[in-house]
Amino acid sequence: MLTAVNTRALIRPSLSACLSTSASSSSAAAPPTRPRRRSERSEGSSVGVNLVAPPDPVSNIRPIIYASKPATRPSANSPYSASEFPTGNYGDARLDNMELEWRLRRERVDLANHRFWASTNQSFTAQQEHRLSLLPPASNPPSAEDIRLREDCLTQFYADWQIANQDRQIRWVKEWWREIWEGLKIQAKLYVMKGVKRG
Repeated sequence: MLTAVNTRALIRPSLSACLSTSASSSSAAAPPTRPRRRSERSEGSSVGVNLVAPPDPVSNIRPIIYASKPATRPSANSPYSASEFPTGNYGDARLDNMELEWRLRRERVDLANHRFWASTNQSFTAQQEHRLSLLPPASNPPSAEDIRLREDCLTQFYADWQIANQDRQIRWVKEWWREIWEGLKIQAKLYVMKGVKRG
């Protein structure tokens, strides 16, 4: 299920509405209330809104589905689309190219982050299962000694894992932050260019 951040979609029932519903259900003479229809406006409210998907089962990253740039509405008087013809304005083309670069960069960084954590989590799970498989079989139900052996094994595994993967994770975090800062620079340029275009 995808969720969009939209405060207008949040509806809080009032106390009077709750009381009127309970009162109407208690009296048989009251006419049944009709369910409210969803307006067409709320149906299309996700257009131009970034969506957040459920977490990936492997990477645990919640992917973002970025809103695409809204298409230019064709004029009712013309059978042609305005996007079929070049605007001839260098600033508009430069702005469009920078917006495209920004969208592609965000998606590329998100995908790289997902891939890093998916491979890390798969490796972690496989090595953890292997380490636990080296323990002697536990009794049923597990004894206090079985529980202590398992906890000691996991404690040692977590310490070994952290030491073995520390450099890899530090490299990734540095690379990820470098990509984030580069993206912020592009976003700042876009903000300035849009301000100049409006002014």
